[in-house]
Amino acid sequence: MGESQEQQQPLLRSINNVYVSLVRFINKTMHNVVLYWIDYQGRAVSYGVLSPGDCLDIDTFVTHPWIFVDQETRDRYTVNQKEVFFPEPSPLLLVRQERRYPIRVALHPRRRRERTDVFITLPVYTLRELCLRAIRRRLTHDEQAFQLDIPRSLQYELAIMLLKNEEINNARNL
Repeated sequence: MGESQEQQQPLLRSINNVYVSLVRFINKTMHNVVLYWIDYQGRAVSYGVLSPGDCLDIDTFVTHPWIFVDQETRDRYTVNQKEVFFPEPSPLLLVRQERRYPIRVALHPRRRRERTDVFITLPVYTLRELCLRAIRRRLTHDEQAFQLDIPRSLQYELAIMLLKNEEINNARNL
């Protein structure tokens, strides 16, 4: 792959499907959370909505990133204080390569399938971040940030927040 092709690849995307990971996403927030798997092209693929306290069992892979978004506000939630979740390999599964089938998953003898609990939580924000988020909710376009009488660095930060919010909304329409 040439350098120009590598530069065109999205930074956040699934890489391969070699190492299996069995997870249970658990919504620990008081809000409806949309689960998104980031596919091989870097597009967000919705895996539905988790209500508060609900859980969903997913068979995924180690290099598959997941993000979690508030259904109403489109704010991002965290897992282990990170906005992007990368699964760990499930230790009780064996992966075999075969000619006809690229991957075959077999349960380790005398072991049962166990899932890793993944808790979706609210991120912890600083006072500064909370203020910027409150301002962002009142703006509709990134250009509006530059009309505010605030330091230029905060204007840029607000504009970037608005652009990220638009990207999530566009991904939802895929």
